[in-house]
Amino acid sequence: MNEKKHRLTDHVARWLIFAVFVCLAAALAAALSGMVFPYQALVIQVLLGGFIGGFTNTIAISMLFEKKWFLPGSGVLLKKHKDIIRSLARTVETHLVNSEMLQAEMKKLISPVNTDKAGEIINSVIDEFRGDVRDYLQSQPVHDEIREALKVKLGFLGKFLNITRIREYDEMTDAIVGELRERIDRLRVSNEMVHRTLERVGTLEDFLFRPNNELVLRHYQTEKSIAQLFFDKLDIQSMVADKLETYAPSRVRDIIEENIRSHLAWLEVFGVLLGMLFAGGFYFVLSAGGL
Repeated sequence: MNEKKHRLTDHVARWLIFAVFVCLAAALAAALSGMVFPYQALVIQVLLGGFIGGFTNTIAISMLFEKKWFLPGSGVLLKKHKDIIRSLARTVETHLVNSEMLQAEMKKLISPVNTDKAGEIINSVIDEFRGDVRDYLQSQPVHDEIREALKVKLGFLGKFLNITRIREYDEMTDAIVGELRERIDRLRVSNEMVHRTLERVGTLEDFLFRPNNELVLRHYQTEKSIAQLFFDKLDIQSMVADKLETYAPSRVRDIIEENIRSHLAWLEVFGVLLGMLFAGGFYFVLSAGGL
């Protein structure tokens, strides 16, 4: 829909300039052939002002986007694309996507979370991976690692038990793996565990956004919240600039043109209308002064 509006505005501007040019050419041809019509001088001057206004605006706009050898200073967006990228990145970080806005949006997403279902969600995740953990414990590499660890940790006692076959290493390893499997099979998170955890760390919003979090203080020695620590490391300006710098200068130009094309077309229309208005006003001023 927006694309159709852009094309329509573009066509209106070009056709208006063309119509003014045709009318101006017809008026000049009539004057040169000796034909006289009412308000001839006014009509020619108004049409000339409108054509100059629209045509010069069209040329100026074209100079922004295209490099022409016969137009000094043309192709500004191609030549200054790095400066434009930096400016766009600053604008995005300052006015569109910044840490304050992201934190506010995160709070909106977190606030509706039902903590009563937290245990159910955690248990569903545990169930999803329970089989994988069980298979991992039964794998031969894990069995070998536990057996070697028993040899190191038990030392002489382990060797004695193994040699006398009171308790062989493989038997002890199987017992440990079996116990771990049983614990994994029984592992569930109760609502009571969830509530105790929430009492300690607060709600999810408190945990992420509250300063002086004990976990953050312990590991990062800072009073900032977890969210603030994350966003401090998130350099939005650099991210936007790095992404745009992967585009060719012509692509950056096209992105800008796509977003402001209709506004530029209206500048062409206003150039015609204002040119006509000023030309007509100038004509009446001169006529009133007897010039």
